[in-house]
Amino acid sequence: MNSTSAKFVASRVQRRLQAVAAATLATGLTLSIVTAEETPAAAPAADGAAANVWSGVFSPEQVVRGRRSYNSLCARCHGEALGGGEDSPTLVDKDFLKNWYGKTVGELVEYTRTEMPSDGPGKVTRKQSTDITTYVLATNGFPTGASELAPDPEKMNQIQITPKK
Repeated sequence: MNSTSAKFVASRVQRRLQAVAAATLATGLTLSIVTAEETPAAAPAADGAAANVWSGVFSPEQVVRGRRSYNSLCARCHGEALGGGEDSPTLVDKDFLKNWYGKTVGELVEYTRTEMPSDGPGKVTRKQSTDITTYVLATNGFPTGASELAPDPEKMNQIQITPKK
């Protein structure tokens, strides 16, 4: 085989390999799109199925309600800026987060509901405690989402408080 024939065969082989590669890529892309369409979307934040608090598990409106409840029920001890008081811990930044990373939103809500206020525990309803928790989380930089966090302990226990990755 002369050099011209060899170049011709090599170019045909190269074009066929490129065509096979393109077809393989197209098939893979099509399969990934089909798979994505068939895979159920992540559950809405309001049902508590999100894996962690970075998924936007509470709404901005809920944060507003939480701030109102916080101001009337918590600020006298923890301060208006959540910075803590003489006998009350800070609810923002590293001091707060180091106590709650790895725990669940449900644990935080239940702790607030059953242990607060310290001078009369158990006066905060689960709904108030859920709203207050969303305010505390938002103040710590966790994002809001489209749906409210339902005051359902089982679902809230599925939402981890995690550091941002």
